[in-house]
Amino acid sequence: MGLITKLRAGTALVSAFMGAAIAVPALAQDGAGQGGEIDLASAFELPPIITSASRLSAGLSSSSVTVVEREAIDRHPGLTIPEILATEAGLHIRDLFGNGNESATVDIRGFGEQAGQNVLVLVDGRKINDLDLSGVQFSLVPRASIQRIEVLRGSAASVLYGEGGVGGAINIVTQGGDKEEGVTLSATGGSFGFRRTQGLFQWGGKPAHVALSADVTESDGYRHNNELTRQVYSAVVSIDRGATDYRLSATYNTEETGLPGNRLVDTSTGLDLVRTNPRGAQTPEDGAEERGVRLEAGVESQLSDSLKLSVDAGYRRSVTSSDFQFQLDDRSVSTATLTPRVTYSGTLGGMAFNAITGVDLSYSQGEVEQRFVGFPGGNDFDGWQSSMALYGQGDLGLTDRLTLDAGVRVIRTEVKLDSPQNTAARVRDTETNWAGNLGLAYDVTDDVEVFVRGGHAVRVPTIDERVGTRLDPITFQPISFDLDTQTSWDLEVGTEFSVGPVDARVSAFQINVKDQIAFTPDTIGTFGFNTNLDDTRRRGVEAEARAPLGWGFELAPRVTYTEAEFTKGPFDGNEVPVVPEWTGGVGLNWTGDDVWASLNWRYVSDQRMINDQEGIFPEIPSYDLLDVALGWTIGNVALKGEIRNALDEDYFTSAAASDTNANRYGAFPLPGRAAYVEASVAF
Repeated sequence: MGLITKLRAGTALVSAFMGAAIAVPALAQDGAGQGGEIDLASAFELPPIITSASRLSAGLSSSSVTVVEREAIDRHPGLTIPEILATEAGLHIRDLFGNGNESATVDIRGFGEQAGQNVLVLVDGRKINDLDLSGVQFSLVPRASIQRIEVLRGSAASVLYGEGGVGGAINIVTQGGDKEEGVTLSATGGSFGFRRTQGLFQWGGKPAHVALSADVTESDGYRHNNELTRQVYSAVVSIDRGATDYRLSATYNTEETGLPGNRLVDTSTGLDLVRTNPRGAQTPEDGAEERGVRLEAGVESQLSDSLKLSVDAGYRRSVTSSDFQFQLDDRSVSTATLTPRVTYSGTLGGMAFNAITGVDLSYSQGEVEQRFVGFPGGNDFDGWQSSMALYGQGDLGLTDRLTLDAGVRVIRTEVKLDSPQNTAARVRDTETNWAGNLGLAYDVTDDVEVFVRGGHAVRVPTIDERVGTRLDPITFQPISFDLDTQTSWDLEVGTEFSVGPVDARVSAFQINVKDQIAFTPDTIGTFGFNTNLDDTRRRGVEAEARAPLGWGFELAPRVTYTEAEFTKGPFDGNEVPVVPEWTGGVGLNWTGDDVWASLNWRYVSDQRMINDQEGIFPEIPSYDLLDVALGWTIGNVALKGEIRNALDEDYFTSAAASDTNANRYGAFPLPGRAAYVEASVAF
């Protein structure tokens, strides 16, 4: 994309946002004057009370937080949680197959290929990121159980939740909803053989409540060899004994999926399978399967009017088996956690004070077995990682309008890694790191707040990154496991304001990263390796708004500019791969008495391919998508229809440049227009 085209795209997005922010108040007032109702729950308002389901509400008044409420989740024209999050400012998703799989990568603030290791994903405040590169499975959370999704941008979550939250955090909250009784059943069917059945059974009330859910999904897939079969079952028991609440939960999941590989393009020979055969499979026999379990127990006790004690314990285990073209990979990862914490909401020296402090203990163990087709032997790895962290985060009302928030976390991590095939390549490492943030928020008026925050975050290498640090090109055995811990500093300034009925947020940020961990092509051997990159920097601006238009309509424009580049080394000044410079769009929602409609347009500018640090390959082309949905409620029956990619755009969000051929790359085409229908009934 040329400079003029980039500027036109950016100007169009900024104009759309600013036009809505300025012009909508008059439209809304006109609509209200003619009988239209205005009922806007701001998506930018921080929850004022710390709950057992979330720590994000504590001491983060100077941070950019967005809350996606339950109603918005139900009405969103998206099949998966990543698709829902893609319509939030500053968030970008990278999907490989588009077959309803919930493992798409969510990127916050431009971390590209390594976004999955720089964004924390939590369920009720508990991390579900594992210590390998298998990726987060959002399908572990039954959609019917979600109360809201909290998105925190920047490194502020690193104090509350630990290492890995360099770009931000996504917290999926399932607690805190109404403890209802009844049964809800739903069925969904649509394009590419997609079919999904969900059930939710609830019994009891506030003293004791049981919730059982099941989610079974199948899809033929858009691509050949891209079938998906997934089952998720969960049970939650909660007991309310006045000042003390107890909670037990268990989740079991299975998933099998085909892995069709990429579609090759070779500019030197004219080969272009993205255009001529986008639905084909490069690897028609590859596939993967997973079995997992997650167990959790928690107790929360209100010790006094201002003091609350919470203790959570958890265990999760996943077993995966992958059959690639030249490699068989079997692995298991188990993680146990214990997280006691105390929250305080009251005063300090006569000033309003909210704080949370606690200890996070975790122990993870991973076993990896790799076999290379056509070569004797293989690689086996056993890894352990334990950590103990002490943290504190709080905010202090210095005046009625000025709030100071600050936090610090000290993390001690011990890592052990062994390879039976090469006893010389082993890790015994113990290190202490820290994360912190400091910010100020000032209420200029009742309708305008400005804030500034600085932070420091860390990310410890995963098992996969260590074992792939350097392989012998003949034996494929590891030579070294050495990788440095990634560190970063970030700074953010922003404002949240209201103009009439319009709520808006604008923020500018910069993140400087040292020793970023990434895969680098090997110009000598057949494969690449993981390494610490030279310094990189992200900086940009995010803007989003929500505005009622009257007559049941609501408009939600958004735009993000992100500049991600290397600042040292041989790639100094080059763009970081798979980070779009511009993202944005507009959502339009309408609500009637028993019917509703939702329309969402999303734009993503061009971006460099994976491995293209040199900037010599064609860019992943820009694309824009239009999704629409319509819902209708008749008594206890709800109907929903949606069209994804209504304009039938040809596009892909991920492509990798060849390590050895400057004319060749592989891309992952995604589905064109697709339609889905859902029916649900509640008893």
